[in-house]
Amino acid sequence: MKNIYLCGFMGCGKTSVAKIISKKLKLKLIDTDIEIQKAKNMNIFEIFQKHGEQYFRNLETEILKDLQNSSDCVISTGGGTLLGRPENAKLALSGGNVVFLKTPFETCWERIKNSQRPLIFKKTMSDIKRLFNEREKKYQRIASVCLINDKSSSCCAKKLIRLIKNRDIL
Repeated sequence: MKNIYLCGFMGCGKTSVAKIISKKLKLKLIDTDIEIQKAKNMNIFEIFQKHGEQYFRNLETEILKDLQNSSDCVISTGGGTLLGRPENAKLALSGGNVVFLKTPFETCWERIKNSQRPLIFKKTMSDIKRLFNEREKKYQRIASVCLINDKSSSCCAKKLIRLIKNRDIL
């Protein structure tokens, strides 16, 4: 089976949905942020502080390139992974299906407001809402499938599993 790339805004449930799907369908779970943190032995915030956003985006691209020859994976991407560079979306789409988890801003905000995420650190809620709105349009353009994630991650995962089993996504 082709890889399934989950995309969406910070806090939309990508990692939670990916964990459920990988367990239920016996797919390999890959979280691009975790892979970067393990490779560099630093958290994302530290990477941004020490090396900057472009360096981090380079690391994301390298992971997507490494995944080109894999299959049977569910991949939770960072919020900006597929948007940081046009080639990143192309890499994901050539290696599988991109699923956008469309989650209301308020839900994302509640999940991320107290986190140490570099793109929201010291930003106002209105700044983050503006970033959310900009990104949402981009996610919709690149995604193979858009799933509404307005209830729970388990409900969203069940919807996605149904699509996969019905071969609407392969």
